[in-house]
Amino acid sequence: MSAAPSEARGQGSRPESPAGTDAHREAEQPADSLMAKVVTPAMLQAMTAGACLGWMAVSSALIMINKYLMSSDGFRFPMALSCLGMLFSSLASYLACRVFKVVEVSRVLTWNFYLRRILPVGLFMALTLLCGNLVYLYLTVSFIQMLKAFTPVITMVALFVARLEDPSSRLIIAIVLIAFGTAMASYGEINMSVLGLIIMLASETFEAIRLVMTQILLVGLKFHPIEGLMYLAPACSFWLLLGVAFYEWPMMAEANALGLIAAKPLLYLTAAAMGFAVNSLAYIVIQLASSLTLKVLGTVKNALVVWMGIIFLAELVTPVQGLGYAISLAGFFLYNYIKMQKSGPARTDAAAARHGSYAAVSDKDAEAEKGHV
Repeated sequence: MSAAPSEARGQGSRPESPAGTDAHREAEQPADSLMAKVVTPAMLQAMTAGACLGWMAVSSALIMINKYLMSSDGFRFPMALSCLGMLFSSLASYLACRVFKVVEVSRVLTWNFYLRRILPVGLFMALTLLCGNLVYLYLTVSFIQMLKAFTPVITMVALFVARLEDPSSRLIIAIVLIAFGTAMASYGEINMSVLGLIIMLASETFEAIRLVMTQILLVGLKFHPIEGLMYLAPACSFWLLLGVAFYEWPMMAEANALGLIAAKPLLYLTAAAMGFAVNSLAYIVIQLASSLTLKVLGTVKNALVVWMGIIFLAELVTPVQGLGYAISLAGFFLYNYIKMQKSGPARTDAAAARHGSYAAVSDKDAEAEKGHV
């Protein structure tokens, strides 16, 4: 009797033969199953704690280093500084995906797709980084971290406008709390710079637009975060290099900016490498814990950086500012609690497929299944 087609391809039931060796059995098991046998619960907890602490430490250190380079070392060129980080991430992600094969890449992007969908996202990614570094010239580290609590407000407004999120009364309450707390923290800031505040809000707006564009333009695709960085980082670098060439380079030449880099090459290389490390550690935290854990860690990290600014940079935080930041944090945690309740496993998959999150894939996307887009 001839075998069924599925059996001929090795997908049907196995013949009733001797069990075979243990090595053969293990070879047939998924890698995750084998890893589960090797990694004990205690080891997993230690790895998770290490990744969380590592992400918080590297992310906080990067903030302090960027502040030092731009304010104290005299490298007052935010586009060039952002570009150094993106160029390093471009190279590191390419090596991880294409050379060392640490990350499996199953998709080939066409130039048409790259120009129409990736490059526009790279533009707003570049604008986010530009404003995010530029603001260090005008505001204190502590106040910048307080303003970051306002990010969910702008993001949610952008999602509402793009019809990617449905507003609810509880979400609106959380957003109002965040907005009120941020306004109070701004009112209590002694060294207020209106230009710095505008730049920070612009950075958060560009980031919200980037997130929405990512959801709209990369519909049905599932990129590993490092793979996504391999495509997005060069696009971001392209726009930053344009800005440096047409705007910052004359001033850099006059100020001997390359001499500053040559005087402390290790520090500048460390700052560039930390950007890639933050993205990599964030992915590890999400895999070992959850995306909600990363958000909570981000909030805790911002609060720690506020204290680092007070202790190490002698920055002053007024009581009104502290109370406003506390209200913002309460609204932020309420916001994340509501989002966690709304996004169970089934809803998350359905919403990701409908909204086009590049961290999820729609099984109905034929082009994505082929690996060519």
